[in-house]
Parts: sequence; C-alpha cells; structure tokens
Amino acid sequence: MIIFRKRLLLDNDPQELARVKQILDKNGIKYDVSTTVSENANTRRFNQAAAVHMARGYSAVSTQTYIYRLYVRRKDYDRAASLVSYKKK
Repeated sequence: MIIFRKRLLLDNDPQELARVKQILDKNGIKYDVSTTVSENANTRRFNQAAAVHMARGYSAVSTQTYIYRLYVRRKDYDRAASLVSYKKK
C-alpha cells in the first residue's frame, strides 16, 4: 500500500528504474512501483524539470512519456536513498 510508503524515485527513464530496483532487490528492500503514461501539455514541463533536476539533456520533442514512481517503506527510506545515492529530501 503506497500511503505508508515514501517516494524514492520519480523518473521517466526505464534504465534508471531497473538500476534502482536491482539495488533494492540485492539489499532486501521491498518497494512498489507506480507507472503512468503522460501525453498532455505537462509532458514537456515534466521532461524539462526532470532534466534540470537530474542534470540531463532536454529534448523539446513531446511524445508519449512513461513516468515511474518507486516507493519504499518509510523506515527503509534513508538506507535505500543511501544505496542508490540519492540525497534525503
């Protein structure tokens, strides 16, 4: 159940999702993934914001975008964030 979890990842890169899932699996941390498809005007804004946040290149081409959200238990969040090299928010 996601309401008792804390979001560790918000990304549109399936390779990053796979990397994080592999690390969590290897360390025995349970997680839930939520995937949504975005084809509206917010797609471009999300891509730009994600690019700035993750220091990646930005493409102005707006296509169908999958947005991945990965949640971990609140008590596992600090450890999980440390393992995947994310700073605590």
